Amino acid sequence: MTSEVPSAWRGVPLPLDEMHDIIGGMQAYYDERATQYDDWYNHVNLYDDPPNNNAWHAEVAQLTEWVQAFGQGRLLEIASGTGWWTRRLAQRAAVTTLDYAPAMIAVLRGRLRAEGESADVTRGDAYRLPYASGAFDACFFGFWLSHVPSPLLDTFFGEVCRAVRRGGRVMIVDSKPFRGEAPGTELKQERVLNDGSRHQIVKVYHTPESLRALLEQYGANVETRTTGRFFTVGEFVV
Repeated sequence: MTSEVPSAWRGVPLPLDEMHDIIGGMQAYYDERATQYDDWYNHVNLYDDPPNNNAWHAEVAQLTEWVQAFGQGRLLEIASGTGWWTRRLAQRAAVTTLDYAPAMIAVLRGRLRAEGESADVTRGDAYRLPYASGAFDACFFGFWLSHVPSPLLDTFFGEVCRAVRRGGRVMIVDSKPFRGEAPGTELKQERVLNDGSRHQIVKVYHTPESLRALLEQYGANVETRTTGRFFTVGEFVV
């Protein structure tokens, strides 16, 4: 079963010192998780959930259709991870990827080689994008927004809207509450890796309604939808 179980901690933005500790911990966690990250998408090993696997796979398939239909021209993918979405995006666009974790980047490079896709792979900080203003026609991030602490939302979206040209589109896919999590509320969660090590992360689940309320602060023509039980999708124009 999934280890993604909310703790009793809820709510207010993290204190600054705790926020920096959590961000550093999340960076280390995702670097260590790189070779097993796709277990979550595939719902195997720690994430195997027999009562929900069929519904999960059907919604991942729906999400894949929507992602494959998004983007054109120069596209920035933030928090590209293992390249699960990169290979889909690269079928339509000239993709530049950004991730912080070296182990994730190594898996991404291997996946692109194996599947015959290409991207300009870069390492950097999502809160300080290393690109010129207006460098991209579109931007995508999958399962990243839910890890952005609320005090950094303005910084992050400011960088997205700087790097994407005026009129460019941004697409977000992320987790929907499905165990009673409060939409838009910061949770401090414990995650367990296959070796038994335990890590703390920030996680924010969004419904279409809570995601719309957030995105309307940063862009125009906001659209949100859901695959059903597990995922929420949003788009807006810079």
